[in-house]
Amino acid sequence: MNQVDDLAQLLDDNLVEEYLRENPSFFTKYPHLLNYMEVSQQQEGTVSLVQRQQRMMREKIVALEDEITSLMAIAAENQALYKKFAALFFDLLNCDDLIAINDKLNQHFISELGLTHVSFKLFDQHVPAMLYVNRSELDNLLVQRLGRGYHYFGRINQQEQQLLFDHPEPGSVALIALGKSGELGLLAISSEDANHFQPEMDNLLLMQLTRLIASLVQRLLIK
Repeated sequence: MNQVDDLAQLLDDNLVEEYLRENPSFFTKYPHLLNYMEVSQQQEGTVSLVQRQQRMMREKIVALEDEITSLMAIAAENQALYKKFAALFFDLLNCDDLIAINDKLNQHFISELGLTHVSFKLFDQHVPAMLYVNRSELDNLLVQRLGRGYHYFGRINQQEQQLLFDHPEPGSVALIALGKSGELGLLAISSEDANHFQPEMDNLLLMQLTRLIASLVQRLLIK
């Protein structure tokens, strides 16, 4: 038995794997060895290690290209959404009364964003009748859905829908309290898509919107 056979008996697959992991430049030093390496594949039979590496690299490149394409599509959607919210912010700043705010909210969310219903409810008795709601009527909803928080994204039951919308229907909703502690009212937006509003979704634009609305409401109530 020669020295090579003796060495082969001392080595096992794990030792070889460990050595190659610790010495990733091994095949760089001895590139000619790659021509002797073979990898067995069920569909294509035996291919060289170089061919296998090339295929794996191509697959990684395709996966990265798909990921980049997906990220670019998401970025384009976010940009379009940002522009629509920016237009809504500008329109709200030019509103002279609460009815106008309500109209703009309905216009943008339903016509521009394709959502189903908007419910803009305020707790102050001095607001227009169509916007006023006694807070006690929403107490259970506020406790169950918002708790100590300021927003809720997800589904609500039919009874809760009837409290908020003229024509309730299954789907998902965004509920956001107005005011620092929810003392001014509630903005509710519904979608017929049950998965449109989800707890983990980004709430930055909607929270900025409701802060603007709360500021406008306070300013108009003082007049």
